[in-house]
Amino acid sequence: MRRDRPLVSVYIPTRDRVELLTRAIRSVLLQDYGPLEILVVDDASADATRQRVADLAAECASGRRIAYFRQSTPAGANSARNRALAAAAGELVTGLDDDDYFLPDRISRLVAAFDPARAAFVFDGYVRETHLADGRVRRANITLDRPARLRDLLKRNIVGNQVLTLTSRLRQVGGFDERLPAWQDYDLWLRLVKTFGDGLPGGGCSYVHTIDSARGRISDGTEKVERAFDLFLEKHPEYADADLQLCLRLAKACYGVEAVTVADLPRLLLLGEPRYVLFALYSFLSRRGSRSRRS
Repeated sequence: MRRDRPLVSVYIPTRDRVELLTRAIRSVLLQDYGPLEILVVDDASADATRQRVADLAAECASGRRIAYFRQSTPAGANSARNRALAAAAGELVTGLDDDDYFLPDRISRLVAAFDPARAAFVFDGYVRETHLADGRVRRANITLDRPARLRDLLKRNIVGNQVLTLTSRLRQVGGFDERLPAWQDYDLWLRLVKTFGDGLPGGGCSYVHTIDSARGRISDGTEKVERAFDLFLEKHPEYADADLQLCLRLAKACYGVEAVTVADLPRLLLLGEPRYVLFALYSFLSRRGSRSRRS
């Protein structure tokens, strides 16, 4: 990299979640690192997003700025992210979902850990913040400390939903695939690893991933996951391997989509992901039970 403290671009797609977006933007403005630019792409919101972003832009300290872009009609989060990537001025880039937020040292940690000669990208663990119906909040630190080598990454997304890398690299591999209705981040990390080598962990937990049963997340939905599964099989020929394809089916189970059977469990356990298998089965059974109660 050219400088000790290069400009970092942070892209945030959003639609009709102005209060959550406000929290996300403020978490970037509170970073202990600079210079920064925040690229907000508004996917045709009907709320006060434009004005709120303008108000927050007026608060920016020296060396920081907020750029606002608006889609005239909804085009989806992938399109929004790609619009931000096209406009990014930073040598480095990372992302933030509008319903999540950064801890104050996230960007400084990732920049310090990133050496483009050694890694395609760097990533960090996250805090899973679950908002329960009774108003309580549960938090759990999820440590992501395994290098993202290709075969391990093909088994499951061991990276999470955000990385920091060179902006030029995201552009070189084509950005986010706008055909994908889910797993769009996973697909992009796979393409980066295939092109530039392993992704490396930063060693901490600096991203807060929020879960609220009262509102879905972008990637929720059985039909979306089914379409994403089919596209993954088309895009990544490595899934001709029966074991890897079974792991991809296991990913479907994490979204409550019936994809594995009891007969598959011995093979999955031999592939070295026992905790992931248990999580997928729990997710599937919980979601199926929830659907049964609603019906």
